Amino acid sequence: MPQNKINFTLLRQWEMMRMLSVSRSDTKDEGRWDKASEIASKLKERGYEVSVRTVQRDLKELSTIFPIELNDKNQRDYGWRWKKGENLNIQGMSASEALAMRLVEMQLQQQLPGAMLEALQGVFNLARKRLDDLEMQNNNKAKGWLNKIRVVQPTQALLPPKLDELIQSEIYKALLENVQITARYSNMGSEESKEYVLHPLGIIMRGAVTYLVATAWNYPDIRLYALHRFAEVQIIDAPVKAPKGFNLDKAIENGIAHFAIQGAPIQLEIRCSEWVAIYLNETKLSDDQTMTPEENGWMRVTATVNDTWQLRWWLMGQGAGLEVCAPQNVRDDIRLELLNAAKKYE
Repeated sequence: MPQNKINFTLLRQWEMMRMLSVSRSDTKDEGRWDKASEIASKLKERGYEVSVRTVQRDLKELSTIFPIELNDKNQRDYGWRWKKGENLNIQGMSASEALAMRLVEMQLQQQLPGAMLEALQGVFNLARKRLDDLEMQNNNKAKGWLNKIRVVQPTQALLPPKLDELIQSEIYKALLENVQITARYSNMGSEESKEYVLHPLGIIMRGAVTYLVATAWNYPDIRLYALHRFAEVQIIDAPVKAPKGFNLDKAIENGIAHFAIQGAPIQLEIRCSEWVAIYLNETKLSDDQTMTPEENGWMRVTATVNDTWQLRWWLMGQGAGLEVCAPQNVRDDIRLELLNAAKKYE
């Protein structure tokens, strides 16, 4: 028998056993029986064209090896299932699971440390093998679906900085074990590294850069440390001392991941062109955003947002399609920045 046909049969039988219900031994309700016609229909949805008779034959053969039982006493309930008390533990991967794992691999391979990727490599390999097998069966649905999904960054794509895998692994290990680290770290724009004692609190992946959220020594200030700027890391056998009430989600809400300038929320008021307004109508700046039409086709928008570098980059990025009206200090800063930029082109 050809190898690809053997693979096809094994995969089909694998899927069949994954579909079977488990008899409920902890209740008077014994559970349902899975009819061969139902199983054949589900198999067809997953790319296996088989007859009901083939399903019945396969299940009969499998029941001689696995604890699968047949109910042939009542024609209305005629069907198959796993026996009472048996734990279904068949390792395998469905087509949808394989597709999901391939997407995970594609998106996280630049962000996870080498040790984690290596630990997941077996799962990723299994996913690729599963999709290859489906392609051999001329099941192009799975392959086509994967080729039709891409993730595109909303901002200019930037290449991720190079990371030392050993340093990255040690930082993740410290986070996992909730212990402190000593490190040599260089601040942005500085070639000289300094020694730190850090209390790792979390990891934030922001675009192409991964940051460690931590406090230094016994200071309560929560700061971000870019992983690619670490020159050396050593784990200390001492527990992390987190600030009272620290919560990573709350820290992000307060602007830590967007490089807060003032930290406090501001009531932003802008005027924007029709195209910018359409964009903001679909993807709001905040939950309390309001939009008021103006006579010239422009829109006045108000929203409560954090005053961050990222916000200001976005405001300046709209060019002549946006005017900042309030707060006055933000308006003045954006105006001065744009005037200085315009001088470069004179």
